[in-house]
Amino acid sequence: MMKKSKVLVILLLAVAIYAAMCHTTVYAASEGATLYTSNCLSCHNSIPATDPRLLNATASSITNAIANVDAMKNTHLVHILSSTQIQTIADYINAKGQSSNWTVAGVGDFNKDGNKDIMWRDTKNGYNYVWLMNGTSVSSGLSLTTITDNTWFVAGVGDFSIHKAAHPDGYTDIFWRNVSTGENTLWKMQGDNVTRSVSLPDLSGRNWVVAGLGHFDNDTSISIDILWRDLLNGYNAVWLLKGTTITGVAQLPTYSDGSWVVAGVADFNLDGSVDILWRNKTSGYNAVWLLKGMEISSVQMLTQLADTSWSIAALGDFNADGYVDILWRNQDTGVNSIWLMNGTSVASTVALPTFGP
Repeated sequence: MMKKSKVLVILLLAVAIYAAMCHTTVYAASEGATLYTSNCLSCHNSIPATDPRLLNATASSITNAIANVDAMKNTHLVHILSSTQIQTIADYINAKGQSSNWTVAGVGDFNKDGNKDIMWRDTKNGYNYVWLMNGTSVSSGLSLTTITDNTWFVAGVGDFSIHKAAHPDGYTDIFWRNVSTGENTLWKMQGDNVTRSVSLPDLSGRNWVVAGLGHFDNDTSISIDILWRDLLNGYNAVWLLKGTTITGVAQLPTYSDGSWVVAGVADFNLDGSVDILWRNKTSGYNAVWLLKGMEISSVQMLTQLADTSWSIAALGDFNADGYVDILWRNQDTGVNSIWLMNGTSVASTVALPTFGP
């Protein structure tokens, strides 16, 4: 009888160990959201660690979600996969800190729903991901092709198609620049699919950077043009494009004060001419060159943001009121925010999910 009891205990212990290994391993959760885990490491679905449900996960939310899973027993579970498998609460919380590698690559409508979406790039691992937005809320995510060669970075996004205003292509394309070789390449996109890759002329010299994309000239198409800035000498020049073909080069006024950086280009005053937004990385002042073609018509100061840990990540009309809005990111804290604009005045501020350490 004792032997049978010992055997039974051993069997029960073995079952318990197996269950501990294969059941209710918690991978992530987010505040107010349902927990997804895997009850078997070989039978799970995958969602990226950038999924909006996971961005605000904390130890407490995960712990609370564990109780919910234990109560529901048969909950279907999902395992997060990133560069490494995350298998404990501590691993997940630590892994969130690695997301400081993620930077905003640009803003565009990737799924053609009329909303401005936010593209992210992991500068360490080469992952590319899109927050699909519904106005100022993150609705879901979209994974793009991974580029692990970190000499390539996203210089901007936009629709490079040749089209008339009444018949837009609607797909957001991705402009890549190689900081080492000076190569420039355009991914023609259809949602998350790269339909073709187009090479643009090389521009060597690390001092030349893409400062922004916008429609600078008065041609009949709405092709995007490329604003280049020489960080060493302060020169500013525009490649005038028709689709992916350079039709000319235009000079803008030189501005050699290195404390001012171009934060983006957009039409702030709705006069049909693209304008240039500048940020002073020392003082936190923000200013707009209001342009008429290639000429500065006036300079408009915006609200100062003295905390220089904040940078302007991208521009886009997030609330569809016709005015360009400003997306801010604090790379130190991972906090993201949108200034909803009324011309050059801040109408209100909207917080986005935190993504970072």
